[in-house]
Amino acid sequence: MNRAFKKTSFIFALTWILLCLFLAIFSFFIIPDKTKNANLQNPSIALKEPGFSTFVFTEISENVPQNYIHKKFLGSNDFVSTKILESKSFDKTKGEYLLKFSNEKSLLISENDYLNKVKKKYFIFGTDKYGRDLFSRVVLGLRVSFLVGFIAVLISLFLGITLGLLAGYFGGWLDRVVMFIINSLWSIPTILLVFAIVIAFGRSISIIFIAVGLTMWIEVARLVRGLVLQLKEKTYIAAAETLGVNKLNILFRHLLPNLIGPVAVLIAANFAIAILIEAGLSYLGFGVQPPTPSLGNLLNENYGYALSGKTYMALIPALAIMLLVLSFNLIGNTLSNIFANNQT
Repeated sequence: MNRAFKKTSFIFALTWILLCLFLAIFSFFIIPDKTKNANLQNPSIALKEPGFSTFVFTEISENVPQNYIHKKFLGSNDFVSTKILESKSFDKTKGEYLLKFSNEKSLLISENDYLNKVKKKYFIFGTDKYGRDLFSRVVLGLRVSFLVGFIAVLISLFLGITLGLLAGYFGGWLDRVVMFIINSLWSIPTILLVFAIVIAFGRSISIIFIAVGLTMWIEVARLVRGLVLQLKEKTYIAAAETLGVNKLNILFRHLLPNLIGPVAVLIAANFAIAILIEAGLSYLGFGVQPPTPSLGNLLNENYGYALSGKTYMALIPALAIMLLVLSFNLIGNTLSNIFANNQT
């Protein structure tokens, strides 16, 4: 029963992570609102329920960039005009449609233009207080979460493994310096350290990536140093040193491969922590700044609706954060069990 539950939870976690990753990578091919930051505002359809649909008139400027990557992955509000259609009438004699919009002038277009430019648009998660598509913004928020997690983990791995290997293997003054830095930073709460870096260097997305990464390398370095202290006492390391094997070869060919298991477990945990830190920063207003969507600032924008009959507006980004963090922790637990079984 316990084994079946662990297997089911692992499959669920992996499936959810892969689904979110797919949505994040191919976001602008999937989301209905393809403008920059999914920030197309239509006040006439603000705060609509999930599943809401309406006909819209969309017109793309002739000055739209020809660069494929720009069009597909960046988007821009300047090149797309979308209006909510209130009513339409067809003049059979002229073969033209008269379109009426809210707070906009009526428009007369040909039947061919009507077929090309008027489409039914579905709002899977409904709309926010500005009439923006909530599903599009949640998907782009997932993209920010994965970017933060990926870059922060890379930074923490580079610093943590490098310093942990050197300190653990060579010892002496180098070990004392590294441990002094680790213990000094370890005494500062993670969120406060991130706050300090963000406030000092700015609230841009790149600074947030770096700030989160610089707070997580400490755990990696402590783990790697401890493992290296154990491994360097092994017979095969002593034999390599006796034969005069280059120190770098010993570090990267004999020690580093034996660290993959424990470090992989820590990577999963750190990914979850990075997502949680970014969400917390954005929720408090110190992270990704609107209109760029992140799961944290989406929760900040919509948490007030939780008690006003539109609970789903706060629940959707909150669940996305919770399930992502839970999934990475479940993956980490599974990897930990696999590593422990291999050791025995």
